[in-house]
Amino acid sequence: MFFATENTSILRDFVSISTWQSLVAVLLFVGIEIGFWILLKKFKIKFMYRILAGFAIGLVYGLVIQGIIGFPDKDQLEGYKDPEHNFYWVSELNVWAEFFKRIFINGVTLLTIPIVFIAIFKITAKPSSRGVARITLKGAALLLSNVAFAFAVTYALGIWLNVGVVKGYSLVSTDGGASSGRDNVPLPSLIWGYLPNNFFLTLTGTSIIPVMVLGALAGGSVKLLSRRKAVEMEAIRKAMDTGWDIIMSMLMTFMKIMPLAVMSMITVSITSRPIGMLAVIGKVIGIGYVGIAISIGWLTLLIFLSGMKVSGWWKHAWKPLVQGFATQSSNASLPITMGTLKEDLKVSENVTGTIAPISTTMGLMACAGVQAGLATSILWTGTGTGSVVHDMGFFSFTLLSLVITLIASLGIAGVPGTATVVTVGVLGGLGFIGFADSVLAIIAPLDGLFDMGRTGNNVLAAVAVAPIVAKSEGQIEEGSPLLSEKGILRQKAILNKINIKEEFAVKIENTTRTYNKSVNVKGIEASEKANLKSKYSEEVKTLKADKKAALLSAKQELATLKEPLRKSKA
Repeated sequence: MFFATENTSILRDFVSISTWQSLVAVLLFVGIEIGFWILLKKFKIKFMYRILAGFAIGLVYGLVIQGIIGFPDKDQLEGYKDPEHNFYWVSELNVWAEFFKRIFINGVTLLTIPIVFIAIFKITAKPSSRGVARITLKGAALLLSNVAFAFAVTYALGIWLNVGVVKGYSLVSTDGGASSGRDNVPLPSLIWGYLPNNFFLTLTGTSIIPVMVLGALAGGSVKLLSRRKAVEMEAIRKAMDTGWDIIMSMLMTFMKIMPLAVMSMITVSITSRPIGMLAVIGKVIGIGYVGIAISIGWLTLLIFLSGMKVSGWWKHAWKPLVQGFATQSSNASLPITMGTLKEDLKVSENVTGTIAPISTTMGLMACAGVQAGLATSILWTGTGTGSVVHDMGFFSFTLLSLVITLIASLGIAGVPGTATVVTVGVLGGLGFIGFADSVLAIIAPLDGLFDMGRTGNNVLAAVAVAPIVAKSEGQIEEGSPLLSEKGILRQKAILNKINIKEEFAVKIENTTRTYNKSVNVKGIEASEKANLKSKYSEEVKTLKADKKAALLSAKQELATLKEPLRKSKA
């Protein structure tokens, strides 16, 4: 030890610098970060390049440390956090290296709950807000379909490349392989588990869905009270708008240190894992990243097939992608995701505030789809013929794996460590929980590096799904880089058409309610009932005719607006 023995415990436990190696490594790391920060303050560099610079510096520094300790394997690095270990100084370095990473992630996470609450409140409190349930269903369906795609692609790659046969890590049969699996949660329990039962605990917790429920209840109440207390409720809505601006300003403060956080995160990821084992398990992680790359390509294709500009989408979509890559948390990336959708891509507040939050708790494309596809393909290829796994049959194993993956993706949180939970859950759902340790032994050593790509993919899926749903609802606003001028006009027409249909649906519903109330009056004569029915039928017929006329008028108006565009092209 570098310092006196009696002071070692204080320096080790409080200062976390107890050896000369850790002192030099920490001072050098902190010096580089200070220099990097000064450089960023002095020169105006695009945000993307700041992030890439932080990544590169962290990568180089981490590899240098790994080189100094000889690129240890798993056995050599095991227990390196023990003070008696030769590499304990690396553990102390990581404590200091995580400083900006923790500040950044904690800061962004701090803002996640208020952002979700205010976003949902603003949507549901608006007197004109409609179609939230329809938007939610569309978004959920797309998110789950993306999970299914990612699973299928990664699973197929794993089977094709025989991913489970990895030198030194081949799976072996265990008695636990025939276990009955994990307990399933009944659907009613799952639903009421999301309902908040304590106002303040919900706002101080980490689960997103209860916050969404609470925000919807509060916003809906304001909307209902607006009929009797319009002035007071409008004041509350304006206060929430101001609150949103304040939260966004706070977010930008934390975003300034993101390059330093990326540098910290990469350094810790590399120095805390046996990079020397990369040659052994690189095949597994490589297949995982190929699955992620194909999944990202799939999202790009969906944008193209939806009739939106791919270049305009990628121009802004990279920001939440990088955020997810850096933070390894969909929750921590949520503010950037919502800001990109609303401010840059001009996706309406209705769609942004609905789909972005649910994308952090369900349908995580890579943490569920890619991870489960990789884990199940390892399980199948890593166990031989005659094992309890193969006794299930390939078709049954594949189909059941997909179904369980989709179910498991419904309630997982977008935070670091989620993929491990999914792996255990899927294997347990298949009844092979005894193989979990063997599968994780192959994936886990470099999971930190793998998790970066997974989270980036998860976040990007939300950035793709939201505009697709918004386009179908006519809720991509003017100025969006996703659509041409003609496309924006089409959006207005779609929204107008939906509004007309909903308006007349409400009128018919009110007419029906009035009719039912009238004919159910006690003592009403049959002749009067007949007259009321005739009058009701005539009113409904008139409303339907008015609806048809309104839709036709909207169509003609769109044609008129498009005419100048046609002439300009000619």
